[in-house]
Amino acid sequence: MKKRLIPLLLILTLLLGACATAPADTSSGPADTSSEVSAEASTEASNESSSEESGEDMPNQPIVRPTDYPTLCGNFMQPGAFKNYTARQMKAHLQTMYDVGIDILILQWSFENVGGEVTSVFYESSFDEADKAAGFDDSGKNLLGNILKAAEEVGVKVFVGLNINDEWWQKGVTDKAWLTTQAEIGVKGAKQLYETYKEQYPNAFYGWYFVYEFYNMNVPDAMLDNAAYLLNGFRDELTKIDSEMPMMLSPFISSSGPDPEKTGEMWTKVFAKTNFIDGDIFCCQDSVGAGHITIDQLEGYYKAIKKAVDTKEGLHFWANNEDFDQAVWGTAPLDRFVKQMEISHPYVEAHITFAYSHYQHPDVGKGGYHMAYKTYYETGELPETTLSAPEVSYEVDEAGGAVTLTGTVQNSDKTAQGFRIYKNGEELQAIDLSKDYGKSALSFTFTDYDTEGSGKAEYEICAVDYFNNESPAVKISVSFTPRNGVNVAAGKGYTMLKQPEGNYPDEDGNAFTDGKLGDPTYGDAAWSGFLGRPEFVIDLGEKVDGIYSVRVNTLGGGNAAIYAPNQVTIYVSDDGENFTQVASKTFAADVNSGSLNVVVRSITLPEDASARYVKIAVATNQSWIFIDEISVYAE
Repeated sequence: MKKRLIPLLLILTLLLGACATAPADTSSGPADTSSEVSAEASTEASNESSSEESGEDMPNQPIVRPTDYPTLCGNFMQPGAFKNYTARQMKAHLQTMYDVGIDILILQWSFENVGGEVTSVFYESSFDEADKAAGFDDSGKNLLGNILKAAEEVGVKVFVGLNINDEWWQKGVTDKAWLTTQAEIGVKGAKQLYETYKEQYPNAFYGWYFVYEFYNMNVPDAMLDNAAYLLNGFRDELTKIDSEMPMMLSPFISSSGPDPEKTGEMWTKVFAKTNFIDGDIFCCQDSVGAGHITIDQLEGYYKAIKKAVDTKEGLHFWANNEDFDQAVWGTAPLDRFVKQMEISHPYVEAHITFAYSHYQHPDVGKGGYHMAYKTYYETGELPETTLSAPEVSYEVDEAGGAVTLTGTVQNSDKTAQGFRIYKNGEELQAIDLSKDYGKSALSFTFTDYDTEGSGKAEYEICAVDYFNNESPAVKISVSFTPRNGVNVAAGKGYTMLKQPEGNYPDEDGNAFTDGKLGDPTYGDAAWSGFLGRPEFVIDLGEKVDGIYSVRVNTLGGGNAAIYAPNQVTIYVSDDGENFTQVASKTFAADVNSGSLNVVVRSITLPEDASARYVKIAVATNQSWIFIDEISVYAE
């Protein structure tokens, strides 16, 4: 398997739960634009919510939160996406959230290490050279200072995360010596942080965040002892630094682990061995966004964990309600998010989220979600939709067996989030256009290549708002006679002019004709990724008559800078050396919808061709191209 996602760690840890995004932007991998931030933070929504400063430093009034329905008080921030923010930009960012009741920021980590060596920092650190790894990166060293300066001015309290180490996802609590090293280097960083910032920002530098994430573990008591050992390794030393600064931890729950009752018993055992101080916060990730639990299972776990927390005097119980949907790495509909808060609300004292900064903030193109949450925050209501039915047209490609739907909805009140397409009564495609917030009209084009050979389909298309309401649906009946050829490229060999990038390879040399299709995430090993313009020459083994269509399965949607290609050109040859171009098609440029989806680029030949070799050239003028399968159809 390709190294794509952080793997499960035995039975001790899982994916980063609520506090994870797609892999970070690197030179060898696609950029994670789900957390990408523009330098200007200038959407219309941020203006409406006063996130843009007027230049006057007027103090905020204390937040008075509603008491009869749950609202947020806190938000996680991962440092990489915001490391280039100035203090002014950060102040505007925090003010936008303050205006909807969020006056707590959790910086998820402030430095990274491997083993006992520091690899990168997001503050003005004073680590010795002996503590630094080769390639030590301090390009983000101004981040925490800018956060604290802005927070002090806005009135936001900051919990500062200490060290993160990806080795955690292999080691967990199995290696006590490793745990000791992590606590020691984490505390060393904490001392630097306190000495550098606490006196200057006494109100903003409020608490600590314990970075390492546990979940409901079905393990022997000795492993639970190690969990308590790691917690105490931080808590005891942080108490010595400042006995009044609280520490927050945010474990997650998984239905694949013990049931609620046993989960409560597990945490009761851990709490009995920990040295928490009065004011520390156990802030449980609900794991709904990460897909580790279904929303109907949630209440039992919160009820059981509340009982466990009550056994530890002075420990507070909060909820970390996830505002994203990992299946598409997009923002969760507001009705689902509110339901999560409502379920946990009877058991917790407060609600925070992973992560408003990344999934609901205007700075990352989510102005519509911000305005929707602002409506809920101010009213406690999820209003009904004001959207009218979209205008929809369609075209049929009988040779390729495809139906292309095109639609537009008017959006004068800025409530439209995207579209939802149903086929024969079942949802076929959700189209997220939240990054187009503020446009007077939203439009989409979607091609359905799965016509099941019948050439008949009943479609319903509706617009969707940020509260997850649907507009009246437009119904379309389609009937045509498709060409039902066979994929003559299946299982055939091929050569490539350009190899995929190293992190997303064609490992077995048959990925593009093996029939294995990937899910809509570049972490799926079925996908191979290219920077540039790939070309494939498929050897059909013998001359084949009646070649009429070629399809390229790709990823699109703009998330992580991955876009569906906008041009496909087809050549044929009898000898594999002399090729003749027989078709070329330019597609509309892919748009950044904030999530990934599977896009099939299909091209029908003007006339049927005969050939042994088929060359497919794929191009984009945007960024990454991800492909999992190429099909060549003939009668």
